[in-house]
Amino acid sequence: MTKIDQILEMMAEIAPKSLAEDWDNVGVQVGDTNQQVKKVLIALDLNKDVLEEAKSNDCQLIITHHPLIFNGIKSINSQSECGRLIMELIKNNITLFSAHTNLDIVEGGLNDYLAEKLNLTNIDKLSITDEKEYYKLVIFVPENALDVLKEVLYKNGAGHIGKYSHSGFSIKGKGTFKPLADADPHTGNKNEINEVSEYRLETIIAAEAAEKIKRKIIKAHPYEEPVWDLFKLENIKKEIGLGRIGYLKETKTLGELLEEVKEKYSLEYLKYSGHKNKKINKIALCSGSGADFIKTAAFNGADLYLTGDVKYHEAQLAEELGMALIDFGHYGSEKYVKSLLYEKLTEKAKEKNLSNINFFKSQINTNPWNYC
Repeated sequence: MTKIDQILEMMAEIAPKSLAEDWDNVGVQVGDTNQQVKKVLIALDLNKDVLEEAKSNDCQLIITHHPLIFNGIKSINSQSECGRLIMELIKNNITLFSAHTNLDIVEGGLNDYLAEKLNLTNIDKLSITDEKEYYKLVIFVPENALDVLKEVLYKNGAGHIGKYSHSGFSIKGKGTFKPLADADPHTGNKNEINEVSEYRLETIIAAEAAEKIKRKIIKAHPYEEPVWDLFKLENIKKEIGLGRIGYLKETKTLGELLEEVKEKYSLEYLKYSGHKNKKINKIALCSGSGADFIKTAAFNGADLYLTGDVKYHEAQLAEELGMALIDFGHYGSEKYVKSLLYEKLTEKAKEKNLSNINFFKSQINTNPWNYC
């Protein structure tokens, strides 16, 4: 049987917790991750309707984008909606997990998903929030274990940089060692200097993956004391950030894009500022509430910026900066979390042979706004 921990390991690969903003509260919100799981509900938010949906589908795990618990809570009781939801989750043995800004930031996450819907090219980060370091991993392995170890390393993220995976180098040589009296060598004789054909395998790993890779090496390597080195790479760093900015394949007017945005994001209404005949070539976007990046988008040369929760004076600021602006809504921009995670989790479950897990996209519209 599959345990919730195994699903959360997949989520860690999809949206590493280390990418989340410091103020965010991602990860397990409520529940026992050691329990068995057969059904997983994917939702944007948790409210009483989503929880009822999970119960009616007999789900053991709910994965949301927005965390239920943002700040510290002093009590859990039926006097608050949050307390009632927590109590109901526990009563029904349902675990709640959240992937929020880490899913916004990660490559292939929500903002890339939104950018790809507009067919943008040369996509880059809009606002850099951090830099991630890389290491060169050098490990020595006997010839008959080389392919197995490479598979384990590459499967767990080693050798992955930019748009390439399975990056590595190996060269054959001779290794020497002398097992002492209390050793348990994979090969060779105790108290003698032994010589064995080995490969020096080199690959690249992200700094945040180092501990995980170390555990995988110890488990997969045939030697009792495997030997490896980590060298910090000064010439390679990976920038991470919120939002995306890129180019249209051909210049369009704002009027044309208004209709295209409504169609591609399945939106009935839009708020916008700017003249409909304005020529648009470079577009920035940020899911959720991204009005803080209006200046950033303009200073990076965006002709148009898409985000949600824009206020009156923020729209005036975009106007002053000569940049068109579309407010496609907090819900409108983030509802695609369900499709994104469904696709990624289904694919990873297939890779890991977890055929007994069923994923469901929530059918509940959690948008609090109505329009007339």
